[in-house]
Amino acid sequence: MWQKTDRSQKYGVAVYNYSSRLPHRLTLNIGDTVQISEELDGWFYGCKTKNKNECGIFPKSYIHVREAVVAKFGSLERVTSTESPIAQEISTVLREWHTIWKQFYLDQNEELENIQVMMLELMDWRKKIMSRKLTNEEVKDLQQRVSSRIDFGNAMLGLDLVVRDEQGNILNPDNTSVVELYKQHETASDRIRLEQNTVTGVRDTSITGPQTFNLFVQLRNFVCRIGEDADILMSLYDAKFSKFISENYIVNWGKDGVPKDIEMLNNFRVVFTDLGSRDRTRERVYLVFQIIRIGVMDPKDVEDKKQTRRLRRPFGVAAIDITEYLNGLKNDAEEDKQIFIPFQSCGEKEFMDSLIKKVVVAKEINHKGQGLWVSLKVLQGDVKQVKEDYPHLVGPNTCVSRKLGFPDVIMPGDVRNDIYVTIKGGEFTRGPAKTADKNVEVTMVVCNNKGEVLKDVISYGCGGDMMSEYKSLIYYHEDKPKWQETVKVAISTEEEFKGLHLKFTFKHRSTSETKDRSERPFAMAFIKLMNKNSTTLSDTDHNLLVYKDHNSPDLKSSKKMKITEKKEDRDKFSPYLDLPSTREIFNEQNIQPTGKVTLFSGPFTLSAKDSFVISSFVCSTKLTHNVVLLGLLQWQDIMTDTTKLRDHLEKLMKVDGEEIVKFLQDLLDSLFSILMQNTISDVYDNLVFDALVHIISLISDRKYHQFRPVLDAYVESSFSFAMAYQKLMIILRDYVDKAMETNQKILKSAMKSLEYLFKFIVQSRNHFARLNDGRGKQSFELQLKQLIKSISNMMLYTSDNTLVAQGSALKYMCATIPDILKVFDAVELSHLMVEFINNVPKERLTKQKLKCIDDLVHSKLFVLPECRLILLPMMLQHTRVLMEQKEEIEDCIEVLSNILNLTFSRDMDKYEEDISLITKMSLRTVIQACINLDKTSKEAIKCVCVLLSMLRQMKELHFSQYMDMEEFVFLIDLRDFLMEILMLFLDLVSNNVFPPDWMEMIMLENSIILRALQIFAKVIHDRFTQEFERELWGFFFKCSISFLTQKSLQLEHFTSSKRSKIVCRYRDMRREAGFEIRQMWFHLGVNKIQFIPDMVGAVLEMTLIPEIELRKATIPIFFDMMVCEFMQIEPSTRKIKGNFNQVEHELIMCLDALVEGGQGDGEYKDLICDILYKLCSNHSTLKEQGLRFVNTIKELLQHLLEYRKIIQSEVKELRMSCIVNLLNFYHDIGRQEMYIRYLYKLCDLHMKCDNYTEAANTLKLHVGLLKWTDDGLDPMLQSGWYPAARTHRELKEYLYYDIISYFDKGKMWEKGIELTKELVHLYEEELYDYERLSVILKRQAELFACIIRELRPDPEYFRVGYYGRGFPSFLQNKVFIYRGKEYERLTDFNSRMQTLFPNAELLKSLSPPSSEVKESDKQYLQINAVTPVLELQDRFLNKCVNEKILKYYSVNEVQKFTFSRRIDESGADISQMWLERTYLTTLYSFPGILCWFPVNHTDMRKVSPLENAIETLETTNKRINSLIEQHIADDHLSTNNLGMLLNGVVDASVNGGISNYKVFYSEGYGESEIQLHLVHKLKDITKNQVMLLKEALLIHRRKVSEELRPFHDHMEQRFKEMVKLIHKEYRLNVSQVPDSFATLKRIKSQSCVPISRVSEVLNNPNNPQNLSDSSAAPSPSLKTSHSTRAPSVYIKPDKSAPTTPIRPNTISRMNPFKRTSVASLANTSDHSSEGGGSNRNSLEAPIELSEQLTPRRPLRSDEQRRLSRPNSFQLMPPIMNSTSNSSLVSNTSSTAENSDFELGDEMPTPPLPEKTAYSDYSNVEITPSPSHHRANSGNRKSKPVPPLPTELNGTPPPVPKKYTSKQASLT
Repeated sequence: MWQKTDRSQKYGVAVYNYSSRLPHRLTLNIGDTVQISEELDGWFYGCKTKNKNECGIFPKSYIHVREAVVAKFGSLERVTSTESPIAQEISTVLREWHTIWKQFYLDQNEELENIQVMMLELMDWRKKIMSRKLTNEEVKDLQQRVSSRIDFGNAMLGLDLVVRDEQGNILNPDNTSVVELYKQHETASDRIRLEQNTVTGVRDTSITGPQTFNLFVQLRNFVCRIGEDADILMSLYDAKFSKFISENYIVNWGKDGVPKDIEMLNNFRVVFTDLGSRDRTRERVYLVFQIIRIGVMDPKDVEDKKQTRRLRRPFGVAAIDITEYLNGLKNDAEEDKQIFIPFQSCGEKEFMDSLIKKVVVAKEINHKGQGLWVSLKVLQGDVKQVKEDYPHLVGPNTCVSRKLGFPDVIMPGDVRNDIYVTIKGGEFTRGPAKTADKNVEVTMVVCNNKGEVLKDVISYGCGGDMMSEYKSLIYYHEDKPKWQETVKVAISTEEEFKGLHLKFTFKHRSTSETKDRSERPFAMAFIKLMNKNSTTLSDTDHNLLVYKDHNSPDLKSSKKMKITEKKEDRDKFSPYLDLPSTREIFNEQNIQPTGKVTLFSGPFTLSAKDSFVISSFVCSTKLTHNVVLLGLLQWQDIMTDTTKLRDHLEKLMKVDGEEIVKFLQDLLDSLFSILMQNTISDVYDNLVFDALVHIISLISDRKYHQFRPVLDAYVESSFSFAMAYQKLMIILRDYVDKAMETNQKILKSAMKSLEYLFKFIVQSRNHFARLNDGRGKQSFELQLKQLIKSISNMMLYTSDNTLVAQGSALKYMCATIPDILKVFDAVELSHLMVEFINNVPKERLTKQKLKCIDDLVHSKLFVLPECRLILLPMMLQHTRVLMEQKEEIEDCIEVLSNILNLTFSRDMDKYEEDISLITKMSLRTVIQACINLDKTSKEAIKCVCVLLSMLRQMKELHFSQYMDMEEFVFLIDLRDFLMEILMLFLDLVSNNVFPPDWMEMIMLENSIILRALQIFAKVIHDRFTQEFERELWGFFFKCSISFLTQKSLQLEHFTSSKRSKIVCRYRDMRREAGFEIRQMWFHLGVNKIQFIPDMVGAVLEMTLIPEIELRKATIPIFFDMMVCEFMQIEPSTRKIKGNFNQVEHELIMCLDALVEGGQGDGEYKDLICDILYKLCSNHSTLKEQGLRFVNTIKELLQHLLEYRKIIQSEVKELRMSCIVNLLNFYHDIGRQEMYIRYLYKLCDLHMKCDNYTEAANTLKLHVGLLKWTDDGLDPMLQSGWYPAARTHRELKEYLYYDIISYFDKGKMWEKGIELTKELVHLYEEELYDYERLSVILKRQAELFACIIRELRPDPEYFRVGYYGRGFPSFLQNKVFIYRGKEYERLTDFNSRMQTLFPNAELLKSLSPPSSEVKESDKQYLQINAVTPVLELQDRFLNKCVNEKILKYYSVNEVQKFTFSRRIDESGADISQMWLERTYLTTLYSFPGILCWFPVNHTDMRKVSPLENAIETLETTNKRINSLIEQHIADDHLSTNNLGMLLNGVVDASVNGGISNYKVFYSEGYGESEIQLHLVHKLKDITKNQVMLLKEALLIHRRKVSEELRPFHDHMEQRFKEMVKLIHKEYRLNVSQVPDSFATLKRIKSQSCVPISRVSEVLNNPNNPQNLSDSSAAPSPSLKTSHSTRAPSVYIKPDKSAPTTPIRPNTISRMNPFKRTSVASLANTSDHSSEGGGSNRNSLEAPIELSEQLTPRRPLRSDEQRRLSRPNSFQLMPPIMNSTSNSSLVSNTSSTAENSDFELGDEMPTPPLPEKTAYSDYSNVEITPSPSHHRANSGNRKSKPVPPLPTELNGTPPPVPKKYTSKQASLT
């Protein structure tokens, strides 16, 4: 029993593919999500979540059940996953992308790899999200990356753009205003564009990352063998300037290869902080690791215990380029990803600085597996934010390495007092006591003025302890060391700074510990940290003076001076402080030591040869280098010196801004303190105010904009001057009131500083109020109001002098509102702001005024409803005036969009009054702006968004109020408004302003337009029905139908997920629009007739939309149109019209265009026919015409749907068939314009396929509609080829020339001649245009000549049966006859058909297919060759006709075809083999408008074995005869083919030869008269074969080579045996066969004048000799004639049946073979009609023998010659006697042709048999042996048959020089 599932089993995911053919099963693919309803044992019942209509059962084991939220809506349940929204989105996207990815794989798309990489990334990220191991900040960061990748992938795949909020969640359009939705779309597009540019290497430098960021580094491991303790110094390094940009992070590494603190293994973490936008732009930034060994001097002596220990020695460097990580080009840096950094050891004499430079430029380092493993991650925000957002990375114990300098923003409370000292290098003399350079070690300490060392103020960097002294690296035996070591000196701010100095001592370190203990510092240097003017040490290099200690070994040996100080005296004071510390000071004091006396003080003496260089960098918020700032910060010290204080205040304007912002808080405190000193108030008030304004202006600049939070924090937290507001207000008002007199630069700065001036005023007032319980409130408010009014009055000035200050006031005034509202009434302030903006003169500062209005919109005032009612009219008035004047359109639109964005709410009542006001003042203006603006511009798109936002926020009440305004008192005004907005709607839906992938934006736009259309429909119906406005109604219908049919609403073209998403939110808007259109149509009433037939096409387009309910609702409109037109009263007769021809005509026209364009389907065809059929059946008057019309529509749709289905394929033949079906349909219903349209489509297709004959026949159909008159051409008869043709005759003449040209290209010259005859008649008898007549006669002559001279390959014909339902309906189970292409044989045709139908199966048998095959869903082809049946024209009867002329009619203008097949396939006895001969009649004759036509009639009859034997022998005789004549014509022809044929006949060891028919020669065979006649005929044919064989053997004997002589002797022997056999077994006397043949008789009907003579007469018409020459004896001229002519055939009429085709067997009874002798043909070169020649298979004229023949062998007697000359005759081709019905090749001709013959007495004609049969030769391969007479040559050359064309549609091969020999007997 099925049971309902509980809540825990409502949702699941398929983990396996499941498919079953059993009923009620649900097919599942991996990843499909299902909603589970019921369960039973191991089964679930449910549906797919993406398509609830797919329901069924599926195994439980295939489903992974997940947690889900179940929401019930009545009886319905909605199940959603509990996964995070981003995880669900990833799942949805992966499913959608997977489908596309599979298609990419099949198409081998180049984007396949990219989409695959992105899918794998999404899967990996989803796994991380589902693991729930990420912090909130990491989830947020990952969500941003996922969103970015999804959006990028969607853009790459052409999918819809997904809009998101700031958190990366998909935006809900229902809760978002139109304006905001548009902005989010723009933002998403820009983001995707940026990512695409980044991927392609084009970086947009205008878009930068956050201002402050940090680099998190975790040292995982250090793999290197050191052997001693080491310090690892980690820091950031600028490779371009070769300097460090951060402090060091120190890691203490033990000698065992692990950290000294083993618990820190894999856990050394540091954050390099204070990085900003400048660091992103650095060219090359490296993370550098310096390895410093701490131990003995030489690592080789590490085991020597006498060595000095704890020496700091350079060991090596490792570095990695992190530039791309910092600037965001690489984002694969993760805290769990480890990066290897190779290590480079330091050389023996190599400085650490040099090694760093070498490593950062090296491409590869030979690290030998040594290096460091680290993890990197860029963290956004300051240190405080990072610690909050990434607590798992940055904990309390994580070290922070600060930048060598200030961050972009110095926040209050960020107190620093650091001095970074870099020990750069020195140069020290060796001294007399040294034999080698020193191993110099520098020790640095910080001392006060008493010489006391400050404790714990020096640091190597973060991660290490503070030290009292610093010891440098030691470079072995180097007296010019370059250390480049940076240390930090951090001095407390409470320490007395005056007198502090850095003291450096220099000591030689010995390798021996014993010696080292005795070593003392040999010199010292120092530098004071404060200059004499109390400023800090400057940030530069300092060249320090080196002083020698008198106790050093160098000075002990010197005799230059005496030292008497004691040790205890030296320790008590620092006498060196009076000495100059730097070379610069030394030079300034101009000290000149003379003689042997050196500069000294106490124990220290200057060493002139030694030098020592350091650099310093002060990073302090308390110490400064600037005297002015120092003076103001210490203003109390100079209070009494007014001149100095004034000077400092004035010079503050010139101080560098970077110095000011560093001391911002202290500087502001000093200024306000000076301002509040009553004793000096009058003297310094304006100066202090100017200084204050200067600082605020500085912060307002873009360069220092990041310090605004610092200033804000100061105002809120640190500012504490309660009385400052009074002075500030007084001074500011005084400046404003005297605007014309005040320095404009100061006034501009004051206006620029308004925001913070008011902040100070309000904050000061609040402090005062708190201290004095609110005393003085009214007085303050009055002062504040007067101040604002003063600023407002300043806006009235029109002088250019105040223009800049007024502009600044407009820009910054609104920024004061939040602070003013703390102490002032909002409504009163709103009035003041209105006055402030209105005071701006017209046409002055327009752009700034609009910007001020926009700022006001975003202010807190606009949020208050009572203030909005005051502000909105002013804002809307200004924008409307400017938009109507077409000024500042963009800014006006921006203001309106912001207004509408801020007034958007799901609760529409909240802003009802505001929307009403906005609509009344701006709606019409915005509509007109939308119409006038260029739709491709950004302003137009924003304007459309404003309009849509208005319409969306308008309730029906607003629409009603708007259209009831005084502006629309007259209906004409309301009509104009409706026309305007409908016109705009039509433009928007036809040419959408939004990109096509902005799906959410487009769908929201459509929903808004639909709602507006529904409201406007009611207005149009209510107000414009009585006073009917046809144009308005028509525009409504046009707009609504265009809306309904727009591309973006056609849901069936979308994916299922996209379709369900749209329907879920917006429903199917097409249905709602369609119902509205239907309702409006029936509201038309009597006015419907005004829209007939104009609206037929639009309504048809609407009904073609594949939405069933919409179709059902709108199709009845057609019937209503039919009734309206049918019942229309004719004005002239006052009777009803009685037809609906207009509707019918328009519907057919539109159906043709729309269905061909891709609309409509079989379901639509059935639905429209069913609905109209029912409606027409129930209408008594309309029934008959209506039902006839429904049948027409049904047939038309059937043809159109077939055509549309086929037109997509590459099979042009099928397209042609569909076009012909449509042609016939339109012809039957009399639609000439459609008929002609499809004629030219068919013609174009034929031209593409090089079917010139068919193209010509197609054009003839158009010609048939034209007359030879000058009547005007109807539009429906016009041709797009000749648009200039205006009359019937003109167009017909043009087309005739085209048709003639096509017939010529198709070698159908006879057809072309027929048309030229019509043109000849036209030019000669009608137009008397002899010039054109001469041209057309020449053209006609060329066509006549082509018939005789040109090679014309005969086409083959093939029967094709299409069986099975897999074919298109117009082919299913039908049989067609195809006309093959040039040189196309059966095998080629089979290949072509199988290419066209690759899925079709070729039937191997010619038997009729079974019903199972016919009803199968598969495709079956049955193909075989057929033979055309000649139907000779009456005009050829009793005429002697050239063979080339008759040959055309044997394969053209034919409609009947035949083929044969064996009845009994199993029998091997040929004498018992019966054939079934089939006669097929096609619907049209060939050639026609197609290369194929259907068979409309079939007839069959049987062929007896005796008839088959006769046809077989006749075929063999014909082949022998053909080869004989070829060898007669060409003496050089090879004997290979002749030898093979003769051997196959005389030595038929395989097939049995003539012995197969032995039974037919017996005496007793034949009972009936017909059989006896056939037996007699068989014997005659056998005798003829013997004669032919003998002649052929004679030719073979003469021409055979010596190598083949034994082969010939064998054939002669076999021939003799064959003759004996025939005589003995068959009792046929063939022993008296003559040895030669007689000459041919002349054909007297031929012209006796040679072609050369005719040409001579025509070329010289005035020569009188021509006449006499024409009657002269022919012999001389005939001897030199170069003309050739094909043999002529005499046609004897059949009196009994003149119209019946002549049967081949009739010919066989009429005449035996006649042929000229071999000798005569071999030597004859001159021909005329007086003599006969060889005509067997020849295509030349009859040959006249006009000279003495000289045979090549001895002449025989006359009697012998007469007896050896049988009548000339050609046999039919062989019948198909193969046992396999799949071999269906046939020749191209089925009619036997007789050359030159006359009926003689010696061979009486036997009676006709009862049945006649055509020879069938479909299973015999005929090898053509063409022959051709060459002019002036007695011999003939044989050339091979031209090869078949390689491309069926390509250019055919050139015409060969010979003709194919194929002749048949004719009667």
